[in-house]
Amino acid sequence: MTASVTNINKSIQAISVYLVLRVSEEKKCTQEKALRLLLKTMTYDLLQDKGSGLYAESPEYVWDMLQKEERGNLKEWMEN
Repeated sequence: MTASVTNINKSIQAISVYLVLRVSEEKKCTQEKALRLLLKTMTYDLLQDKGSGLYAESPEYVWDMLQKEERGNLKEWMEN
């Protein structure tokens, strides 16, 4: 069964909201600033790429990827 475009978009949106909230908490910044930071990441770019299938992962999984990217651990990031 293939996910509909609507469901994929909703999943991407839900994960994005989760990431913004986590970044905001972690960095102790506004959600607007957290969103600006998130938009600059490779993880966010990959999440937006529907062909990657990252939208099907849990928000925690994507958060872990974002943390690896932030730490500069791109080898582990790419293995996800």
